[in-house]
Amino acid sequence: MDQDDQKPSKPVPRFGSFRPHALPTLSKPGGTGRTDRNSSSGLQDSISKRHRHSSKRPSHSLKPRPDSGTSSNPEHDLVPWDDSPVLFDIDVNGDARNIEYKSSYGGPVYRQSWHDRALGLKSFGGSGVHRASEVDRGKTSLSKQIRSDLKTTKTLRVRPRPSSGLHDDAGADFVPLQPLKGRKRKLENCTIIRSSPQSPRSRRYESLDDASDSASAPDAILENASDQSTLEDDGGHTPKLLEDLQRKRAALSNRVDEAPSDWHAWMALVELQDDMDGFPNAFSDRPHTIAERQSNAEIALSMYSKALKCVIDPEGRERLHLSMMSKASIVWETRKMSLHWQTIVKQHPLSLRVWNEYFNFHQSLSSGFTVEENKKRYIDCIHVLQDVRNDMASSDARQSAAYGIQIHVLLRLTLLLREAGYTEVAVASWQALIEFEFNKPPQFKSLGRTAKPRVDDSILAFEHFWDSEVPRIGEPNAKGWLNFDDADLEENQPPKIKGVVPSHSGTNVFRTWADAEYQAYCSSKLPSRVIDEPLDDPYKTVLFSDVSHALIEPPTDSDNHAIVAAFLCFCHLPPCPDNSKGQIQTWYEDQFIRNEVLYDRRVISSSHSREVADSYNPQGNGSTTIVKTVDPSLPEVFAFHLGNYEISSDTLFTPSDQWFSAFSSRTGPVPEDFILRTLERLVSRGIGGDSLAEYLLAFEEHVSPTTVRRSAKNLLKNRPSSLRLYDAYALLESRHGNTETANKVRDTAIKMSAKFEDSARRDAILLWRSRIWQHLSLGETSKALQQLSRYGSENNVDATSDTNGKLSDEATTTVRLRLRNALSAGRDHMLSIGSMTHAALYAELLFLSDYLLNTSNQAAHASFASNLEILTQNKNPNTNRRAEALFRQSFARLLYTHTTHKRPISPATIRSFLTESIAAFPHNTIFLSLHAWNESRFRIDDRVRGIIRDVVFSNKNKNKNETQNLLPSSDHITTHFFAIHTDIHRGPLQGSNRSAVRGTFERALASTAAPHSAALWKWYFLYELELELEHNGDGNRRRAREVYHRAVRACPWAKGVYMLAFEYLSVAGGMEEGELRGVYEMMGERELRVHVAL
Repeated sequence: MDQDDQKPSKPVPRFGSFRPHALPTLSKPGGTGRTDRNSSSGLQDSISKRHRHSSKRPSHSLKPRPDSGTSSNPEHDLVPWDDSPVLFDIDVNGDARNIEYKSSYGGPVYRQSWHDRALGLKSFGGSGVHRASEVDRGKTSLSKQIRSDLKTTKTLRVRPRPSSGLHDDAGADFVPLQPLKGRKRKLENCTIIRSSPQSPRSRRYESLDDASDSASAPDAILENASDQSTLEDDGGHTPKLLEDLQRKRAALSNRVDEAPSDWHAWMALVELQDDMDGFPNAFSDRPHTIAERQSNAEIALSMYSKALKCVIDPEGRERLHLSMMSKASIVWETRKMSLHWQTIVKQHPLSLRVWNEYFNFHQSLSSGFTVEENKKRYIDCIHVLQDVRNDMASSDARQSAAYGIQIHVLLRLTLLLREAGYTEVAVASWQALIEFEFNKPPQFKSLGRTAKPRVDDSILAFEHFWDSEVPRIGEPNAKGWLNFDDADLEENQPPKIKGVVPSHSGTNVFRTWADAEYQAYCSSKLPSRVIDEPLDDPYKTVLFSDVSHALIEPPTDSDNHAIVAAFLCFCHLPPCPDNSKGQIQTWYEDQFIRNEVLYDRRVISSSHSREVADSYNPQGNGSTTIVKTVDPSLPEVFAFHLGNYEISSDTLFTPSDQWFSAFSSRTGPVPEDFILRTLERLVSRGIGGDSLAEYLLAFEEHVSPTTVRRSAKNLLKNRPSSLRLYDAYALLESRHGNTETANKVRDTAIKMSAKFEDSARRDAILLWRSRIWQHLSLGETSKALQQLSRYGSENNVDATSDTNGKLSDEATTTVRLRLRNALSAGRDHMLSIGSMTHAALYAELLFLSDYLLNTSNQAAHASFASNLEILTQNKNPNTNRRAEALFRQSFARLLYTHTTHKRPISPATIRSFLTESIAAFPHNTIFLSLHAWNESRFRIDDRVRGIIRDVVFSNKNKNKNETQNLLPSSDHITTHFFAIHTDIHRGPLQGSNRSAVRGTFERALASTAAPHSAALWKWYFLYELELELEHNGDGNRRRAREVYHRAVRACPWAKGVYMLAFEYLSVAGGMEEGELRGVYEMMGERELRVHVAL
């Protein structure tokens, strides 16, 4: 090779974490360079014996000989040092996949007999089996015809020495591969791999522990010539990418030197350094080794340390601290991490992200975990924030931010206590806060919120109310603190409750104990009184000192909506329609909060008929089977019940067999009648406005459908000008089959709205919208058009339709023009006053009118696109996002309704819309579920799995398909649940199997969104257990036990995870008696609540 033709070598990074190129297999000149599959360990032993007694070949040393007189040429190829014939080529590189799979995995190895053909496979070119996929792994030989077409000969060449001022010794008889001076450590670790059989030990495979370092290349200076040619054939994209990264790093380094206080530049520089450290693995699936991750983390920590010395901006220091602690978790020990977290929270007391990461670290720490210590941390945080608020002025804008953090911390604390078994004190904390804030007597509420002594007086009065043990909010016959009177103390005493005394006796003591513990849990969901019997458990009674930390005063009356939102989240209910943004939305994305599956004994099964695992039934013979329940009335598209979307009247009132329902049929951890009574008291006090009142009716329809219409009428008597409640009442009548009654309610409300104020008249569009969807959901498009044609006419009556409800051509033109003008004017007016939600409703009626007035859906799609562009031009991003999501969800409902009731729409049209919607809202489960439903009708390719991969694992997006431009905002636990759900129900014919499902579970647990999700760990355990029961019967449950032990380490606070051992592993093939007793003792050491002694 001429020196002019030689391309410049790639620069060597300065960091020690750099990994060289892939190690080639050296071969004799002229050889095939292939690895024979027959070169087994026995052959190596025979070669070793043969060469152990050979003395003809002199050994060569790596040490330089200064007395040599031969000259060196760095341009020459590296050739074998021995010309002796070699019988076998031994693979000194090993199988790179062993690093990924942690063991020597095995694939099918076919013997090339019977003319090189294998049963069940077509011959490749008439010469036998084509193993192109195994050529890369070097595990088998190819047929002669295929082997002749492949260029497998690899040579090594010495990289040109950079112009460093060091010259080779002209008298040396060797080629120095490194400078003779400096970098001593690297020279000592350098190894040259020879192709000569004289040293059989050099041919052994590298250790798997060191494979990531040694299997990449024989030496850091040697260059793989075939890889270089590959890069040349590829246009040199990889060197260009590396050069771009180096150029960016140089620019950022200069930017940091010029402006050391620019924290954005520091963050970008550290992120770029991470990209450069991971560049060798950017085009392969090989994960980083522990040593590589630690080395990269140490480099990042040193950069963060320098940045924190220069950055002064509080936001910048917060971001740097959080990123630094993320890297420090790889290197630092637990004690050091804990000390640094204590320092950081003191520096950033008003940062929700810092407090959240602080709690995540301590709550997920398995070593030395106790419930009491974590409880103390949460309470201390509430007190620290209260002290910070006391030092602020009452008008300080940071008061609301600090109060929001306090509510978030209280939510995390109560969820921790409930999941650890202390359900009574968790529920009592919310009882106390709601009673204290919303049922406060006037003499305390009028005193103001900032007078500290007077606040203490209100707390003393509330303590007297609490200790009286009269019925509290959410309990039957509760009058509340507002109506509390000492004279009525005897009359207001609640009736005595006789508790359940669970017993555990049977052949399987652990299983019967688990059943008794579950019975005790079900009877302890609410706090007890001293007078209740039996009272053998002191935790059943909640004293005032147990809930005093929950009495948090909001800075203003407008901030108390966070209490209601947090209470709904605590009950694992969806958020209120107008209260699902900002900080509240993040609660439904938190792995420590979104654990409703933990309380549900029905978990999605591995069966492909949407069966769910309910529980185990102990049989008379001691065996255990799985009881499965199936709901055939629920369409598969709505089967995923962990929803994450914008709540509206569609999802609140529409039946679950027609559209997505916000309320599932699962039984949550909080009694439904307790929640219903609490919401009724809040609505009666005027809390939450019409939005919470509408939410109450939807929840009562779910809990008590026989009484909901009476409740709706009572609400309308108290709020006669609420068009939103009229619409909710009409939806209830329509859901119960009273379509004519629903239309009469709407007509009456629309006529009445003419006398209302402008602010109250805005909700009239809700009545028109629900009227149209009432007929569309039943496939009655002609009736829907007849009702819509009345909009904008005098007295909302149109006489242009015939007796069949159809419009003539002339009437169609008139109606189209009138609807377009009226609806466009309403949309523009709402945009002008900033009411984005109402503007989206008018825009929805615009594309519905185009859909009904035209024979094809293309007009509706064009109307949707034009209105979407108008809606997204708003300058407020928060309201704009919610309005856009609602608008897209409505159009998605139209596409689904048309496909199920009329002729199917082109799958490409639906796919295009859903792909764009998922790109805008990557974690919206309505769009994800509809995308899976659309592709399930046409099993052409696996687009569902592709879009899930691009949304959830976008950082590993390498497949250039139609979804390559999706850019999700962040990782989300709900999307991981959906990915597992789709993999389980895809089936083997669509490319899913148990290994694929396990991989999806493992990717979710390896992400930042779900490594400590107790619900996900429980689901993973039950999935593995069911697989082993299906294939092994009552045999070994090794995988389930492994997942169980990992779950206990990841979620040391979750009692529901511990109980899985007693419920499912206390049979033959599960855990031994000693192991189960060890789990029971561990629960006591970590202070988890146990109702019944074992």
